[in-house]
Amino acid sequence: MKRFLFSALAFLLFGAFLAEMIRSYPGYMLLAVGGERIEMNLWVAIGALTLALLLLFFAIWLLRSLLRGIGGSVSRIRFGRTRVARRRLTNGLVEFMEGNWSRARRQLLKSAPRSDAPLINYLAAARSAFELGYRDEANELLAKAEASGEDTQLAVALSQARMQLLDKHYEQCIASLERAKQVEPRHPALLQLLRQAYYRLGDWNGLRELLPQLEKHANMREEELQQLEQEVYQHQLSDAASRRDTEKLRETWQGLSGRWQRNMELRSLYAQLLHEIGDDTEAEKQLRWVLNREWRPDMARLYGCLTGADAAAQLTVADGWQKEYGDNADLLTCLGRLCLRNELWGKARQYFEKSLILRSDPATSAELARLLHALGEKEQAHKLYQEGLMQAVADLPQLPLPGEAAPLLGNAPG
Repeated sequence: MKRFLFSALAFLLFGAFLAEMIRSYPGYMLLAVGGERIEMNLWVAIGALTLALLLLFFAIWLLRSLLRGIGGSVSRIRFGRTRVARRRLTNGLVEFMEGNWSRARRQLLKSAPRSDAPLINYLAAARSAFELGYRDEANELLAKAEASGEDTQLAVALSQARMQLLDKHYEQCIASLERAKQVEPRHPALLQLLRQAYYRLGDWNGLRELLPQLEKHANMREEELQQLEQEVYQHQLSDAASRRDTEKLRETWQGLSGRWQRNMELRSLYAQLLHEIGDDTEAEKQLRWVLNREWRPDMARLYGCLTGADAAAQLTVADGWQKEYGDNADLLTCLGRLCLRNELWGKARQYFEKSLILRSDPATSAELARLLHALGEKEQAHKLYQEGLMQAVADLPQLPLPGEAAPLLGNAPG
């Protein structure tokens, strides 16, 4: 209120001062333009000039406000559409992550023309179309994605490779990835996709060549990488053995590093494969190396089946394992077989019988039965054959049998 009274008093004083000035200094102004002369009161001229300036400033302000309003409307129209596109992209990606392929595809394609990142729209829409079974459309969208900007080749290639992998087109997947590898040879996702494609295709040689890059750049856990590497070597050894080519098998084994040649699983497999293709002499050396360092019952059982270079030496080695590892059903069966190979019939019988005390086993029963049959104890051999057969076929159902067949064969558990 005080400010208002002060302002009113100031205006009154200014008005009184201005009126006194007009009365005291009437004056006039003469304006000559060409041949025309214009005379007017000085104060009227000052007032007209002041009013003209005010009108000019008002016109400028009005024009600027109008232009600003038009620009704001254009911006709202333009950026409003961009905001809609962004919202659709966000919604489309949410639907994509949730697996709602149809809605994701629709939202992503609608927002693609005005998207700040059309590559994302087209790649996600392509995957959605793929999941819906629209293979041709997916390929068209991948082409649009590649044409949407620079440096899109790798992203498009990875997306295409993932789809080919899901479609089980492994050769095409590998071809796509090999092209992309020329752009970014160390990309972790690319290497992982190559690993999956080689693995599912069963291309163990290709996978072996990829192992050094996987180790350096694929961000794989150490345990996972070692498991993969071991599996690759196992398959390569098995493939070589399937050709019945001893030299190829040995060449594959010699190609392994010393660390992997010391691996118990691989060395045991190598010995088993050597036995399968008929090279028992080398298989015996490999199994002896394994069992001297680690007790493996399945390998001890296999050792007894090998025809080594020196049967007596084999038996001596196995006797040493009995002292080190103690009585074990598999080792006793192994010793019994080695005694047969050395024609020690009595010791072989003792080992087989001791093994059967520790564990019922069809193979051991059969070994003892044929030994007893050869020794003339046919009734006991027949009984062991019968026991071994019933152990091997232990899932016979409970069924009635005629006459004396039931007590002869016995009733196996159902």
